[in-house]
Amino acid sequence: MGMTIEKQKKAKTGLIVAGIIAGASSLVLLNRNAREKVKDTSKNMKDSVNKYATTIKEDPNGTKNAIITRVQNATEISKEAINKIQAILDTQVKDIKDTTKNVVEESKEVMSSVKDAQGELVDVKDRAVEAKDQLLSAKDDVKSKVESNSKATPKPTSDHTITKTPVN
Repeated sequence: MGMTIEKQKKAKTGLIVAGIIAGASSLVLLNRNAREKVKDTSKNMKDSVNKYATTIKEDPNGTKNAIITRVQNATEISKEAINKIQAILDTQVKDIKDTTKNVVEESKEVMSSVKDAQGELVDVKDRAVEAKDQLLSAKDDVKSKVESNSKATPKPTSDHTITKTPVN
């Protein structure tokens, strides 16, 4: 009993997987259409393998050269595609860098304009506060003159009313 617990678990897992595969295969093969499809596919695969084997037996060097040529062609096509992709990426990266640089420069200009406008707005605010103070001062002067004039001139004590239209 030299089997470790880990090996026993792996053996049980293998048996379970094999059982599942066998069960699924038997379920598929119970269906007549599925059996026919498996049979046809197997026959086609067998025919293809036999055809390739015959071709290789008849001309092993020619088959090897044909396969090598196809692999080389596929490699060349892949290299061309990679080079085109790289060229596109290089162009796009350059465009993105240029655009980013332009955005940064424009942002700096906007910030400069905002700072200038902020300084001008502070000046306008200061002038508005100064104008308000002048108006309040003028109001206080007028108010004090009115109060001094009303104290200096006595109010009439008669009960006569003055109208704009003559009384008949």
